[in-house]
Amino acid sequence: MKNANDLDLASAIKGVAAGKSVLDPSVERTEVLKGERGAGLTGRELEVLQHIVAGKSNKEIASELDLSVNTVSVHRANIMDRLGIHKTAELVVYAIRNGLVNLP
Repeated sequence: MKNANDLDLASAIKGVAAGKSVLDPSVERTEVLKGERGAGLTGRELEVLQHIVAGKSNKEIASELDLSVNTVSVHRANIMDRLGIHKTAELVVYAIRNGLVNLP
């Protein structure tokens, strides 16, 4: 950090030289994600993602979760946006590889 004192900076440089990762506690991530612990997805988004991986349509997911099809569509869009993914097949592969879902 800009406001780090010389002793902290010297210690950080030595740590990095020794192969350690050094972050100021104010910058370190505190949340734990699922695969990275859900990639920041909500519980409901992870639930919708599980159904997507199982090959279900938005209509089927809506029926099973007692949601509107529009709500499921919004969840799907939010998931894909948050993960930076644009195709359902890519989403499924990402979810499986990163342990975000259980395989059906």
